[in-house]
Amino acid sequence: MVNVCVFKTCWAARRIWEDSTAQEIERLQQAASELRAQLDCYQTPDWALQSFGATIDTRRTSPTYELRSWFSRHCFWCSVNPPDTILQPGVSLGECWPMEGQQGQVVIRLRAKIRPSCVTLEHITPEMTPSGTASSAPRDVAVFGLDAGSEEEVPLVSFTFDVGEGPTQTFLLKNNHSRAFRYIKVLVKSNWGHPRYTCLYRVQVHGKVVKTEDHRTAESLNG
Repeated sequence: MVNVCVFKTCWAARRIWEDSTAQEIERLQQAASELRAQLDCYQTPDWALQSFGATIDTRRTSPTYELRSWFSRHCFWCSVNPPDTILQPGVSLGECWPMEGQQGQVVIRLRAKIRPSCVTLEHITPEMTPSGTASSAPRDVAVFGLDAGSEEEVPLVSFTFDVGEGPTQTFLLKNNHSRAFRYIKVLVKSNWGHPRYTCLYRVQVHGKVVKTEDHRTAESLNG
């Protein structure tokens, strides 16, 4: 009887060990797969650069926060950065676009249609701010692909930008149909507590450009 109990205990322990090992292997494989995808992502250009021809679709972008104090209205050197600040590589204190409120959106027009693979958001760390906090940083964010002549919005990813995880965070997109888009919409659903505005420092959009018939014709003529 004792031997039977020992056998059952050992068998149960072995099953628990095998299950936990299998779960750990699966977790490691998933982490490795995500790491490979991120590395592949970094090897593609950032198409949301102003120097690459990216622009802001101001018609579909939230308003910029306005300074409302008497001093700021009469201060000729006081200015607020425009939305295309997020298309430039500088990420120093104050080099951001302050979007009105805790929620809003920005629509980026890319130079060409791309199959997006990931987006990267950048924000300064809390230690770099005078208050020691990053309450104006975006928190819950969703990204969509848009077509030029359509109101359809294709959801690509939703994520939380965690200010405690570092100033630069990359998120893989779920572009299951491998569709190409000319416009990328970044929707900020909430920030980390600032009641008046949300600051976006930089948005990067990585992916592979889709060659249209016009591109192929131009390449053949130039070749």
